[in-house]
Amino acid sequence: MKKVLASLLISSGLVLANPVYNCFTFLNAGDLKRALEEGKKAVKLYPADPYAHSCLGKAYYESGLFDQALESLKRAEKLATQEEDLMYIYNWIGGVLEKKGDYDDALEYYMRSLSVAKRKGNRKAQAARLNNIGGIYRNKGDLDRALSYYMESLELTEKEEDKATTYNNIAVIYSEKGDYSKAVEYLKKAIEIDERFGNYHGAAQRMLNLGATYIMMKDYNNATYYLKEGLTRIQKVGDKYLEAYAYGYLGWLYEDLGKIDLARDYFKKAYNLFSSIGAKADAEVVYSELSKLK
Repeated sequence: MKKVLASLLISSGLVLANPVYNCFTFLNAGDLKRALEEGKKAVKLYPADPYAHSCLGKAYYESGLFDQALESLKRAEKLATQEEDLMYIYNWIGGVLEKKGDYDDALEYYMRSLSVAKRKGNRKAQAARLNNIGGIYRNKGDLDRALSYYMESLELTEKEEDKATTYNNIAVIYSEKGDYSKAVEYLKKAIEIDERFGNYHGAAQRMLNLGATYIMMKDYNNATYYLKEGLTRIQKVGDKYLEAYAYGYLGWLYEDLGKIDLARDYFKKAYNLFSSIGAKADAEVVYSELSKLK
């Protein structure tokens, strides 16, 4: 559980007439509840529109509802005719499959998306896909290969605001290699960038990873602060997947502190939430850890 958990890691109120546009607007603003509402309207009004299904699928994905996300994105894949649209859809499908623990199929979709990005000369998309491919190899336990993909991604990343995700992923590799000080350094870089550019969802994820890293360093005061702060922010955003991760991390924290009843409560919350959103692989990991508690 400890190793797996450590691997994680405003809208204006103006609503226009087109629910597809509204869905993307709310999605980009981080208002997942309203993005889902508009996405559902969009697919009813425009059932043959790949953008409607794409936005709804992405909103489901960002909300941690992976079964629904996969259904919507597969529909978008069938409807899309433009190669650039497929580049994004392939990437999102890869993300859903990765969260569901289907790493081989996720890698196939990420590679498809990367191929399109290269043909289009889209450096930003290439960097993002390389990051995702690195994540697959990390999940498979090939840390050196994962790190090489992350470093290649960093070289292609031009804007400072886009570097936070890669810094986070590099930190995870260092953490898994046991170099916790280096991991903390990269995570703090990522959080600083996210907060400077208003990416509070991303900052919350990095905080959870930072909290987990502090657990491994036995720095329980910092671990408690970052995990609880990260959880509060994630709950505001509405990301159920990361909320479940936060519960799992807190279970791990309290297990280390010898507070077994609290640990059990948080592991149960994590298991139930992972199960409800279709994150089966993560649910199994938490269940295994829960069963070991005396």
